[in-house]
Amino acid sequence: MKRPLLTLFAAFALTACATGPSAYGPALGSDLGFRNTKIENDRFRVSYTARTADEAHSFALLRAAQIAEAEGYSHFKVIGGQAFDNGQRPPISSNIGIGIGGGYGRGSRTHLGLGVHDVARVIEGSKVTENIEIILQNSGSRDPNVYDAKSVAANIRPAVFK
Repeated sequence: MKRPLLTLFAAFALTACATGPSAYGPALGSDLGFRNTKIENDRFRVSYTARTADEAHSFALLRAAQIAEAEGYSHFKVIGGQAFDNGQRPPISSNIGIGIGGGYGRGSRTHLGLGVHDVARVIEGSKVTENIEIILQNSGSRDPNVYDAKSVAANIRPAVFK
């Protein structure tokens, strides 16, 4: 009886770990992190997968600012974007079965079984991917889709760096 309870406790403990902030960095061997593709010399597609929609959006903008600065530009304009939410993870479901049996001269036996489902999905946690397409620019404008790369980089601070 101790082993099933210990397993269930470990699953809940790991679930708490999966709900913390995402680490900022490239998506190397993980679903979490950024990916970017150069479309043209001054045009990029940036995606960031994080634990929350706000985090995914902010980190995608941060990555866009880093690209702009690395390419020698002061600003970038977001010309399109889309967010994908993998949905809420289902709660852990379980079932319990009890079997009682007996036989000639062998006594009676009782069995208790405990099954836990969807533990891996709960441990993994929710994920949101923000995809944006940007054009790099050397001047700003009043357009709300144009960002100053230095301001974005200075104001969006990840909780943890990889």
